[in-house]
Amino acid sequence: MKRIKDYNGNTIDFEAAVMMMDDEIREELHAQGIEDEQEFYNAYCDKHYEKYGEDFEI
Repeated sequence: MKRIKDYNGNTIDFEAAVMMMDDEIREELHAQGIEDEQEFYNAYCDKHYEKYGEDFEI
């Protein structure tokens, strides 16, 4: 199980976070080839905020 940190410093399960992500945003980032889980999560959170106007929380 891969562990990453959210913006509040909490440790979360990366795979659980991925399952809750918006498919369109997730696929867009996947196509960019981001391999590091923490970098992917951070990029996702930024895109999620842009699209929905709220933080991504699991």
